[in-house]
Amino acid sequence: MSQIDSAGEVRKKMSAKSMKTALKGTNIEEKDAKEIVSGVQAMYDKIPGFIRPMLPSLPDILKRMPSSAGKYTLNDIIQLLDWAYESGQLKK
Repeated sequence: MSQIDSAGEVRKKMSAKSMKTALKGTNIEEKDAKEIVSGVQAMYDKIPGFIRPMLPSLPDILKRMPSSAGKYTLNDIIQLLDWAYESGQLKK
């Protein structure tokens, strides 16, 4: 099933059954999963359309992080990366 979002793009709507399947083996609740996916999509929607094809998907970026990152919470990693940008260790 498809839907048209506010930007006029046609998207596949994830069914509740397929989301439950995707969440199997995680501790993520379905309500939280929907909120996370919607939030990430809203972030991508703010990026001009002609730039989006040049950006890797967020899952691809996260998969490329060193395995040592798996020992830490997302908040810990965000705090580290914020510092890295502010200190010039990472460049925008």
